[in-house]
Amino acid sequence: MGMQGNLRDMAIADLIQHTCQDRKTAQLRVEHSGQQAILYFDKGNVVHASLGDQAGEEVIYAILRWEEGKFDLEGGVMPPERTIKQSWSGLLLEGARRLDETGISFFQSEPETYLEANEMAQKFEDILKELGGEVNGYLASTLTGMDGINLASHTKAKVDPEAVSAQMAMLIKLVHTSVEKLGAGEIEDNLTTTDNAYLLIRFLPGKQYYLGIAADRKNGNLGNMRLISKMYVDRLAKAMPR
Repeated sequence: MGMQGNLRDMAIADLIQHTCQDRKTAQLRVEHSGQQAILYFDKGNVVHASLGDQAGEEVIYAILRWEEGKFDLEGGVMPPERTIKQSWSGLLLEGARRLDETGISFFQSEPETYLEANEMAQKFEDILKELGGEVNGYLASTLTGMDGINLASHTKAKVDPEAVSAQMAMLIKLVHTSVEKLGAGEIEDNLTTTDNAYLLIRFLPGKQYYLGIAADRKNGNLGNMRLISKMYVDRLAKAMPR
């Protein structure tokens, strides 16, 4: 069932937040002064947006300025393509930053969506920072969606978590597919061992996100990593928006 309304009653930022937090797959049409923007959501992520000949993240930043107009949210519509990799919270944070520079707010009243997104990202980072203090030989950790979008990261090494998130997601997908074909049951964790490091990946409940931990092989301890990963997967899952 769809939902229609006016931007005076519900701002675009609020529509994005609620649609993503409800983990919907949907299409959102927004009309403003003769223009029409279309946003597509897939399982709680904004994955595509179009406005005339323009597509991608810049469309989101442009329409967050719209204060008047109509919207139509239709559930169950699959995206025709994917032009957005940024997380929905990241989009709103960047949109808010850009509008702060112009003195404009994209919220109806107090910027609760911006604050909630910022607080959520900071909470994830704080949890990962605590994790780093408990893992022997700790190098880095990341909380990543199965679409490869990085939600939070913490590192003590010269590592760019954003650059490896997509590759890690691809790796765990391949492992998951292989395990299913073998009929080997549920994956508890996935361990990659190199000459210098251990990389441990563990799913959060629902298998939409995973926790990745890297530790120096010389100082790391697999038993310690597996124990800490179990504990912190539960903490991260509880911090996820409902």
